Order: sequence, then C-alpha cells, then structure tokens
Amino acid sequence: YTQDLVLEVLVPVSVITRSLPDARAGVYYSVTLEALGDAFTYTWSIISGSLPDGLNLEATTGNIYGTPTTGGTYEFTVQVDDSLGKATQTLSLSIL
Repeated sequence: YTQDLVLEVLVPVSVITRSLPDARAGVYYSVTLEALGDAFTYTWSIISGSLPDGLNLEATTGNIYGTPTTGGTYEFTVQVDDSLGKATQTLSLSIL
C-alpha cells in the first residue's frame, strides 16, 4: 500500500526593508515597507517609538506617508503580521 503525501514548507515572514530614504520637513513623503512570507496579506504596525509628526503608517499596505513637520532623526520598530507569524525591524528616518 502506498500513499502520496504533500509536504508544505512555509517561509517565516520577515521584514525586507532595512533602511528608509531621508525626508524633508514640509515636503510630502511616501515609502512602502516590504516583507517576505508565504501569506498573501500583511498587517503592519509600530510597536515601539513613533513616526515623526505628520507621517502615518497604512496598516494594510505598509506605506509610510504624509508631510513631516519637524526635522530630526526618529527611530521606531515596525512589526509585520502575516497571520502565520510576526517579524520586526527597527528603522531610522531622518527628516532634513
């Protein structure tokens, strides 16, 4: 007796984005975070630190967008959840 079996190996989700381009105060900014995993949908969030005033993170697309208001360097940790697992990445964004 033989039986065919299918073994599915899932790739754990990871954040591919390691750095962000600089932004300018008073100028519209948009960048999309990237992840790699086996799920078709991701949910993004900030789990520590915060984005500069004027910027937002779209949870379903990973897009950071808006018009930053104050110069400086901001550090924050993003998390991506693909319903199979979670991954984090600490990022830094300079507002010139």
